[in-house]
Amino acid sequence: MEEIYKKIETIRDVWNYNIWDYPYCQSEIKFDDEAKTNYFGDLMGYFQDTLDTLKSPITGERLFGTFSYHISLLQILYVQQDFIEELLRLFSTGYNKGDLKKDSNYSINREIRNELVGHPIRRDKTGKLISSTLFSYEAHQGKIEYLRYHQQNSFQFESVKHNVADVISRHEIFLNTWLDKIIEKLKLVVNKHKMELLKIKEKVDSIKFESLVSLLEQKYKPFLENTYLYNKESILKVYEKKDVHKRYRIVYDQFLKDLVSSLDEQIDSCDEVFTKHFKIYDGPEIRLKPIFYTGDDGKIHIDLPKRKKKLGRPKKDYNYPLQKLSDPHRRNYKDFNFFSNSILSQCKNKVVVSELNRMGEYLHDDVEYISSYRLVASILKD
Repeated sequence: MEEIYKKIETIRDVWNYNIWDYPYCQSEIKFDDEAKTNYFGDLMGYFQDTLDTLKSPITGERLFGTFSYHISLLQILYVQQDFIEELLRLFSTGYNKGDLKKDSNYSINREIRNELVGHPIRRDKTGKLISSTLFSYEAHQGKIEYLRYHQQNSFQFESVKHNVADVISRHEIFLNTWLDKIIEKLKLVVNKHKMELLKIKEKVDSIKFESLVSLLEQKYKPFLENTYLYNKESILKVYEKKDVHKRYRIVYDQFLKDLVSSLDEQIDSCDEVFTKHFKIYDGPEIRLKPIFYTGDDGKIHIDLPKRKKKLGRPKKDYNYPLQKLSDPHRRNYKDFNFFSNSILSQCKNKVVVSELNRMGEYLHDDVEYISSYRLVASILKD
């Protein structure tokens, strides 16, 4: 069952990180208006919840509890079979319900559910009776047993028995088989994503900056949208001023570094998405010396790391006020004056003083405020 959980997590990750924000990946699947709703998240959440239910131990031996367990078990398998059919459609795998019916691990369990739970009284399209079923009092938690009267047997009584373990085993094989087929299709989608990212990376230093930003807007929009100050309008303003003052050059250079770093991370993610949930760590176990231990004298000792002696004056730490000055929720006159004065009380660097004053003048202008902030931060962190 753990393998199934991991495969579901893999499919969820590909959807979230490789498909949702990238139209060229969406074009490889059936990403229609329905897919743009939250129904995929609902489907996967329901799938996981019902898997958890399959793992839950059942207690009690009363017939009512046994019948309830068998009904819920068969209905869960039925729903999950439908989920697999939906995922095959959504990801444009080329498989459909007709292919599922050819899988005995699907069809046998489907027939049990339909016969006992879905249609205990079954009729054909003309209304003619096909079969009728009812639960057997001989059933127990480990065995599904019911009585059947079927036209193929001239409506003679027959007892049908299925071991629960066999039913669940068939279902696990079914899920693993078809989740693998879905993942094989997703590997093609992720590979396309990786190829597009590599093309973007190759062009970072080879095309005009305006063209690069337009390319990012088309192919790598999350980077522009989710990174502060890197939206198209702001970063183009920074680019226009990069030769006017050092503050803008710092932002521009950092943009390119962050872009390459983000691309590398996303490319690595494309390589890892199908393996990270399946990694097995079998390296040597690291044993750490306990903090509390009993010495030869029989007494309990505390082993704490020795503190290194700091020589000279303590280094000034501006991290806290810098962090607050970069927080957009703190960008008001009261907070700005408090945290900027905290820096000014320790630092008399003329550039820092000038840029902090400038930040106060541009509290509501992202480009100017953050550009000055980046220059201040670069000086104070050196």
